[in-house]
Amino acid sequence: MIMRIAPYALSLLLHLLLVLLLGVGLPAPKPKPQPVVEQREVEPILARALDVAQVEAEVQRLRDASQLREQQEQERQKKLQDEARKAREAREQEERKLAAAKERAEAERKSKIAAEQHRLAELKSAAEAAEKKRVAEEKKAQEQEKRRIAEEEKAKEQEIRRIAEEKKAKEMELKRLAEETRARELEQKRKQEEAARQKAAAEAELKAKMDEAQRQMEADAKRRAEERARQNSTLMQQYISSIRNKVERNWLRPASAQPGMVCRVLVQQMPTGDVVNVRVVHSSGDAVFDRSVENAVYKASPLPPPPVPEIWEREIEFSFESR
Repeated sequence: MIMRIAPYALSLLLHLLLVLLLGVGLPAPKPKPQPVVEQREVEPILARALDVAQVEAEVQRLRDASQLREQQEQERQKKLQDEARKAREAREQEERKLAAAKERAEAERKSKIAAEQHRLAELKSAAEAAEKKRVAEEKKAQEQEKRRIAEEEKAKEQEIRRIAEEKKAKEMELKRLAEETRARELEQKRKQEEAARQKAAAEAELKAKMDEAQRQMEADAKRRAEERARQNSTLMQQYISSIRNKVERNWLRPASAQPGMVCRVLVQQMPTGDVVNVRVVHSSGDAVFDRSVENAVYKASPLPPPPVPEIWEREIEFSFESR
């Protein structure tokens, strides 16, 4: 009975070892409740002997697989550590670059500030020098002006004394001449009154002649304007007639045209006579006839020149009548 139980214990021991190698740390399954059965006497089960060499080979294979997994895990951890180190080094290098760029920017900013301060100092120095020069020149000018005023005052005093002496002499002379002047003034007043009367008469006569001449000039200008208007009207009629004749020469009579049909058109032209636009302002009642007149005007371009330049107009309106 003891010899039969030993192989069963050895098999149980090997299975426990496999469980320990494959699932160390796994939670133990909860025991299932066993049904209550009636106890009865059973015969002992004889365990089958296992091949010890096969078990040891399986154990070695499992051990090798476990070592391989541990090696792969170590290599993965090392790779992760290398990647983390490279990322850290790259981050540190980028931080150094940013720090260097920041230092350069700060240095440039400080350099610009120093240059600006230097420029402002130079400007301030130049402004102070200019102000000192201006103040000195102004002070010099004020001193020169004071000397000039003093000299002018002195000259004025001398002139006043001279004038006072001359005035005294003149007063005596004027007193002597006063009576003579009074007599001459009376005579002069009489002559002036006579001259004023003669001048007023002459001015009145001259004004009357000028008014008459102005009226004559206005009448002549009006007459010339009326004559020029009549001439221009005649020339304009001739001008429009020459345009109408050229349009008639370029007109293709449509089948719907009837004698007495009239179409009035507004023609826009260039100074060269080239037609730029034609518009019917009063239709004949026949669209085909109206369109033939428009085409004839375009074909007549350039239009004849006016007899005189002053009667040229950009827009010419005339009536075209079918005969």
